[in-house]
Amino acid sequence: MKKLLLILGMVTCLASVSACGSSATVKESKFSDDMIINATDSYLSAISDMAAQGQTAEEVSAMLKQYNMTVVDYYGMDEEVLNAAVDNFKIALEDLGSYAGIESVSHTEEDDLLSINATIKGTSVAPDGKVRTADVNIEVNPKDGTVTSILTNVNYTTKELMTNAALNTVLGMGTVFAVLIILMAIISLFKVVNNLQNKAADKKAGKTEATESVDKAVAQIEKNEEVQDDTELIAVIAAAIAASEGAASADGYVVRSIRRRY
Repeated sequence: MKKLLLILGMVTCLASVSACGSSATVKESKFSDDMIINATDSYLSAISDMAAQGQTAEEVSAMLKQYNMTVVDYYGMDEEVLNAAVDNFKIALEDLGSYAGIESVSHTEEDDLLSINATIKGTSVAPDGKVRTADVNIEVNPKDGTVTSILTNVNYTTKELMTNAALNTVLGMGTVFAVLIILMAIISLFKVVNNLQNKAADKKAGKTEATESVDKAVAQIEKNEEVQDDTELIAVIAAAIAASEGAASADGYVVRSIRRRY
């Protein structure tokens, strides 16, 4: 509850400073460095606790209803922004370990935006032997002091970045080759399916190799029989012509064509 009250106080301060400074004629810094540091630490401490305990903005909102308060009243942000900030910080904690305080902080002020950039320390150690850090960006609406976004990005060493880039490259190339192999397998299956379809069609039409061989043999036999019948017919016709002419033999007669009338 102390942290909640601290956050409530900082939100109230930010809102009051914003309201007071809105009528100033000379543009000057409305927020002191101490105020920015305290507000940043309060926000991050609360978000870190929620991320570590697995709390959601809806659960906190239900708790605050007992005091007739809302998430905006205590945290200076709505439930959607709070949930997004907690989820993002929860991912950062996987490498950061836990929140161990602010290392440095700076801020820039504009008419419609207060941007706070902080470097925070964790409890885990990076491969280079140094304590792991992360960069946090907090955007505040200076008109009413409400937070519009909180983003946390863990700082990685050059070696880690190179390793991750190499792994991403290998993973990407592996995925491409895997897809190509799958496509080649699918294309080769098309040939198998096509052959099966052709065989099924031939079987359905009754056109097998054995049937084709029998058809060829029958056609050859019929052709030979036709030639043999024509030869016998020619001999009979030649003999008949020779007899009608009174010749003793049909050797001198040649039948050049036969016309059949049906």
